Amino acid sequence: MIRFLKKYRAVVYGFVILFIIIQGLTFVDFVRIDPQETLVNVLGFLFWGMVVSVIIHAMLFHQKEVVFYWMIGSWVLSLIGFMLGRYFEYKMVSLSCLFLFFITSCYIVWSWYMQRYRKRKAFVFLKERKLFLIKLVVLSIVFIVMFWVDDYMKVPDNPITFALLTLFWLGVFNILAPKFFQKYKVLILALYGSLLILFFSFVLFFGSRTHEENLDLFFVFLFPIPLFALLWVYDQWKWFQNLKADKAKAELALLKQQVNPHFFFNTLNNLYGLAKRKSDQTPDLILKLSEIMRYVIYKGKENEVKLEEEIEYLENYIEIQEIRQHKKVDIQFIKRIEKDDVMIPPLLFIILLENAFKHGVDSLMYDAFVHIKLEVANGKILFEVVNNYDTSVLNETKGIGIENLKKRLEIVYGNSYTLDFKKEEDMYSAQLTITF
Repeated sequence: MIRFLKKYRAVVYGFVILFIIIQGLTFVDFVRIDPQETLVNVLGFLFWGMVVSVIIHAMLFHQKEVVFYWMIGSWVLSLIGFMLGRYFEYKMVSLSCLFLFFITSCYIVWSWYMQRYRKRKAFVFLKERKLFLIKLVVLSIVFIVMFWVDDYMKVPDNPITFALLTLFWLGVFNILAPKFFQKYKVLILALYGSLLILFFSFVLFFGSRTHEENLDLFFVFLFPIPLFALLWVYDQWKWFQNLKADKAKAELALLKQQVNPHFFFNTLNNLYGLAKRKSDQTPDLILKLSEIMRYVIYKGKENEVKLEEEIEYLENYIEIQEIRQHKKVDIQFIKRIEKDDVMIPPLLFIILLENAFKHGVDSLMYDAFVHIKLEVANGKILFEVVNNYDTSVLNETKGIGIENLKKRLEIVYGNSYTLDFKKEEDMYSAQLTITF
């Protein structure tokens, strides 16, 4: 039992302290309890008891620190000050102490959260953000002065109080959404400045207005809120779209980095084989490879290239393959281009062509063929590669090149493409169709 009470002592303390607070608030006539509303009283007591228990639990978390005594002192003194101000009818004292009690309670819970879950002390956090702390202090002063002015002047619908109230909520807005406030500060200040001038004009020149009429004018200040809400939603949508675009660019850059080494690795292997045999074709292969490298390095980083540039790149690759093959390979590249000014992402077709040689031609001793077809017509690009292969050595798994190609197509074209693979006996075909 003792262990249980020690573990949940904050709950026990919370309900005991709440009971004492209720007695004090009842004594100063701030709270009135209807004895006939038993259910409402019990539910209210349970709810506020848990709220106070959370504050006590957060406070006890700091009991080994010096700030613990400051928390207790500020919390208790502000509560007693509110009751005394209420009892002796010092409205400003009671309101100021109530505000201090609310701020202290929020700070206690927030400090517990920061230290318990974020592993940072709240005081150190605030010291690092002096501007934020200064804003809070200024807002607190404006809030207290607003009530003091209203109580001291005793003017119904006091325009000065109303101006301070507007300034207070603009300050709250600035703290909650600083970037949004800075971006639209001219619009916000101009709009609410105009509304304040309008309010002052009506109060000064139409002094006979009733409180209800002034209240109607007050609701005019609520009209800009939907406008700013829509602006905020638009900003969030725009930020999200930019984030997706940046993410897509980063993914494309990464996929390109993965494609380029994949191709160069295979080509350098080919070059090594020719150099080892001291072939006369080695210089031609090096020249073609330099042209390909120039295209990959300079054009590969661009978002789009001309279709004819990509075709020239493919033809250079085919010539490299023809040089390195010491067997006759039937290579055909059929092109039917009806539209010349088509732009496509660089290095888009090379994976399909490279796989045809890697898994097809290289697996056969004779009668190997690679038939390539590229058509651009009716708003579509069709790229098809058909090759034969040795069925005994076919690798069914698709490498990183195909997976990267699919990801790039998905990012750039979304649902405007199809990529199909077919296998019939000893023939394999890959067909890419893009709608532009």
